Amino acid sequence: MIRVALLDTTVPGEPGSMGRYRDQLAGALAKYFPDEVEVSVKFLGCGRETLDRTPNRLRMWRRHYHIWRAARNLDVSQSDVVHLLDGSFGYAAGAVQSDCVAVTVHDVIPRLQMDGVFAGAPPVGRGARWLIRRSLQGVGASSVVCSVSQSTADDLRRFGCVPEGGIRVVPNAIEQELFEGDRTTSADLNQPCPFLFHLGNNGFYKNRAGAIEILKRIHTSVPIRLVLAGPAPDDALRQVCSASGVAERIEFVIDPDQTTLAKYYRAAAAFLFPSLYEGFGWPPLEAMAAGCPVVSSDAGSLREVVGDAGVVASCGDYDVMARGCERLLTEEAFREERVRAGRERVKHFSRECLAERMMRVYRELLESS
Repeated sequence: MIRVALLDTTVPGEPGSMGRYRDQLAGALAKYFPDEVEVSVKFLGCGRETLDRTPNRLRMWRRHYHIWRAARNLDVSQSDVVHLLDGSFGYAAGAVQSDCVAVTVHDVIPRLQMDGVFAGAPPVGRGARWLIRRSLQGVGASSVVCSVSQSTADDLRRFGCVPEGGIRVVPNAIEQELFEGDRTTSADLNQPCPFLFHLGNNGFYKNRAGAIEILKRIHTSVPIRLVLAGPAPDDALRQVCSASGVAERIEFVIDPDQTTLAKYYRAAAAFLFPSLYEGFGWPPLEAMAAGCPVVSSDAGSLREVVGDAGVVASCGDYDVMARGCERLLTEEAFREERVRAGRERVKHFSRECLAERMMRVYRELLESS
């Protein structure tokens, strides 16, 4: 029996991809390897109440200090493998008193941002630069790294973050049952005509403004709207929307719950994802699981995630993405083939595959220790 301690750095009760990853991995290991692995979750994070009592300018540092101190004082003597679930807190890997430490790295966007890779991205401050470097040093000093994509693995090698045990690519999984269901129509969601769907936050790399640019390039002979789901738009995005000339065809759906999100995927004519970078990218897989064809950029990991199942264009090539949307709107056979290919594609990202790949990492780590 392999005893694995999963180190959780999330803020309790707050939604987010790291909580989703924790639940996916813990659940998959327990379901598919109940006789071979014993999983416990060790919480390192800082509670919401503590952060609320901390001045805004110090909250980030309070959270990081709390996680570092918790990792240093954590008793892992009863664990064979310690697995830090978020490489953004890589310094915690070095603080834990264990010889078998795995770290999952989801992306290195902040490090790329330091190098000015993303045009128009906000600058990275001196303190954040120090923290980013410390985290990557901790990742490199771990026993083994689990990268969620080959793209992220390549980025880690570029920055010299290769531990002695190497890097293993272990993609995230998709919970297909959350997105499958009966076909929903535009009318079911009070949409007057077919619509393109985008899911993302206001972070620069999610490129919500790019989705609006694509809408502008779709021929007016094709009746189409754009629905942007996620947090309320910030001032910059509101200005882009107002100046676009197509504002009347744009709708924002603020923080939809899981049930509503699945309905929009199933009703959309296409899922639009012109991201500037993704370490993995769950939304295209969610769309394909729901039977919604995908039009995506090739940024970061997206080409390896979407594969040949969707329309994948060079990052920033809005014309090609617009033409892909038009084909999906006007060529039923093409659309049906993309839907079929998408359903097949998501099978490569099952929770069983996640559990099998991660167990292989744990076994190899213990054998080499």
